[in-house]
Amino acid sequence: MRKLFLSILLTSLGLAAGCGGSSSSTSKTTGTGTSPTDSNVMSITVDGGPTANLQGGSLYANAAFASATICAPGSTSNCVTVDHLLVDTGSYGLRVLESAVGSLGLPAVNASNGSPAYNCVSFVDGSYLWGPVEQADVTLGGETASKVPIQVISSSTTGIPTSCSNGSTSNQNTQASLGANGVLGVGFEPTDCTFAGTNYCIPSPGSTTPPPIYYTCSGSSCSAEFIAATNQVTNPVVMLPSDNNGVIVELPAVSGGGAATLTGSLIFGIGTESNNQLASSTTVFTVTCDDFTTIFQGQTYGITDPTTCSGPGSFIDSGSNGLFFPNAANIPVCPTSTSVGDLSSFYCPSSTQNFTATNQGAGGTSKTTSFSVGNAESIFTSPATGSDAALSTLAGPNPSGVGFDWGLPFFYGVNVYNAIDGRTMPSGAPPGPWWAY
Repeated sequence: MRKLFLSILLTSLGLAAGCGGSSSSTSKTTGTGTSPTDSNVMSITVDGGPTANLQGGSLYANAAFASATICAPGSTSNCVTVDHLLVDTGSYGLRVLESAVGSLGLPAVNASNGSPAYNCVSFVDGSYLWGPVEQADVTLGGETASKVPIQVISSSTTGIPTSCSNGSTSNQNTQASLGANGVLGVGFEPTDCTFAGTNYCIPSPGSTTPPPIYYTCSGSSCSAEFIAATNQVTNPVVMLPSDNNGVIVELPAVSGGGAATLTGSLIFGIGTESNNQLASSTTVFTVTCDDFTTIFQGQTYGITDPTTCSGPGSFIDSGSNGLFFPNAANIPVCPTSTSVGDLSSFYCPSSTQNFTATNQGAGGTSKTTSFSVGNAESIFTSPATGSDAALSTLAGPNPSGVGFDWGLPFFYGVNVYNAIDGRTMPSGAPPGPWWAY
């Protein structure tokens, strides 16, 4: 029941770039004051996902969705608008189900050997996405990024290399399994093969083996291949003509632990318009290896060796549907067998527990944050919250050695700034990457 979108694994490198339930009443919808008519603003909604109200469907709790218009390059008529794209600040690039964009006939993007490229995204729960890299014009809000390499998630289950699937049968290539029509990755990095400023899918001195992220195929045989940075699945924000140095996620607070739906904004750019200035009340957290440090219950979760990027780094990730952290507080974990299925990925304290943790940036900034952990079984079965899409106290355990994942509940009532790696920021702010809130 826990959605792990998106924890992209750069498995061959020993690196993990951060990312991430279940469970509609009608009277709890709230919103922010940002005008969605501004060209650099896109409405986002926590509404349970595309299958929430379908017979046999399920409700995807704590997932923020947006719509984007996708066109064949240079066309204004050969287009589709795709709704329920998962907004994910923990991954990079647009990934859309083939069923949503297959009619467009988008042109293929080639790997370094001149053959059409395929992209693999593997997640920490063993699931994955596989499909060709194709080029599209992508309109977000009122701004258009041209000729963006995107992943079209293949509807086929054949010919997928085992180095991508790892032998797993959990191919998230349908609306029902993905819980969305695609993923809009708007995180720190410009491409999905960049980590902490290094692009691992282009050849470098001494680099002869490409990681299992991009492939070319001959018949049913596929092998990993290097690919130029300009052809990699790209964070579409960096290709916007302006407002392209980061994003701000604005979602209202959730009262009473749950809301049927929640409406907010994804704002493009930081310090580029009157509506995206860095507020004086925010704290900027620079990062090491794309992570910062969280101190909780006397334990420190941060990068311990910057040269190898090892250590239990912590991160802020709208693509995780709960707060996930090592159980230093000895919170009871939910049982595997409940009336709503296996809930062992979540905490089940006898009553709601209130905590504080301190987040620290690499530059020495710090801020103490309060949060609450509820009983997931009660949350999912209670008449008050059981049909709500936005759940502010949903949390679960991360294994030992893994850091603090500040998922979507962290965003409720907090404007979160996400500055993209290497991009110039407003006066007084360091270049990206960093978070601020």
